[in-house]
Amino acid sequence: MKMFEPDRMFAVNRSVGYESVLEHNHSFVELVYVESGKGMQKIGFESMQLRKGDVFVIADDSKHFIRPSCEENDFKIINVIFEKEFIDVDYSAFLPCFPANFHDDSETVKYIRKCYDEYETRTENFEWRIRGYIYLILASVAEAISRTKQRSHRNHRGDYVQAATAFMHENFSKKLTLEDVAASVGLTSGYLQRLFRQERNTSVVEYLLRYRVEQACKMLMETEETVYEISREIGFSDVKNFHYYFKKMFGVTPNEFRKNHREEKL
Repeated sequence: MKMFEPDRMFAVNRSVGYESVLEHNHSFVELVYVESGKGMQKIGFESMQLRKGDVFVIADDSKHFIRPSCEENDFKIINVIFEKEFIDVDYSAFLPCFPANFHDDSETVKYIRKCYDEYETRTENFEWRIRGYIYLILASVAEAISRTKQRSHRNHRGDYVQAATAFMHENFSKKLTLEDVAASVGLTSGYLQRLFRQERNTSVVEYLLRYRVEQACKMLMETEETVYEISREIGFSDVKNFHYYFKKMFGVTPNEFRKNHREEKL
C-alpha cells in the first residue's frame, strides 16, 4: 500500500488482487472501498464478507487483512488513508466489521473516485478538495452505519415479540399472565408491553385474548364440544368472559357463530 509522502498527511491508492493480503496494523485511519469482486476481511478475531460497493473505516490499531474470494484480478479496492489530525471527527462512530454498501452511481462512491483522481492528477489545491471529499464520505458512512444499527435494534425487538407470541401459542390453554409471558423471554412486563405496542400495535393481553378466541372459532366449526368446554380448553376460567370477548370481536355469540357457519355449509 502506498504510504504517506513527505510533509503529506494522506494518500490514496488502488489495489488489485492480493496486495492487501498481509496482516498489518497502523495508527492512521484507513477508509476502504471495494470497487469490484468479493473478499474476506479479518479484523482481530472477527471476520466479515466483503462485496462490491462496501465501504468501511478502520480507525484503531487492530491487526487486519483482506483476502479475495474471487478471481485475483477481479478484486479491486481503493484505500484512502490519512492521519487522524487531518480530519477532525469522532471515529468511534465507525464500525469496521459492519461496512456500509453504496451503489456505483451514489454520491459517496463518486467522492471516493474523486479522491483517487485528485490524488493522481494533483492540480492546484487538490489537498483541500480531498479533505472535503473525505468529510462527505465519512458523513455518509456514519449515517449508513447508524441506519444499520437502528434496523438491527428493530430486528432485535422483533425477535423478543416473536418469541413471546410463540410462547403464547404453545401455552394459550393455560392460565397466563403478562408476567408469565415476559418471564419466558427474559424481559420485564413493562418493557415487553412497550415492544408489543411498537411491533404489533396491541398489548400482550389483547393479543392473547384474540388468539384464544380465534382458536375457539376453529373448535366451534370443527368439533361438537359445548361452548363451556371450549372456553375452558382455550384458557378462560369464566364462560361469561368468553362470551363477552367473543361477541366483542365477532359481533355474535359463540352459538350464533356456530349456527351461521353450519347454515353456510348447507
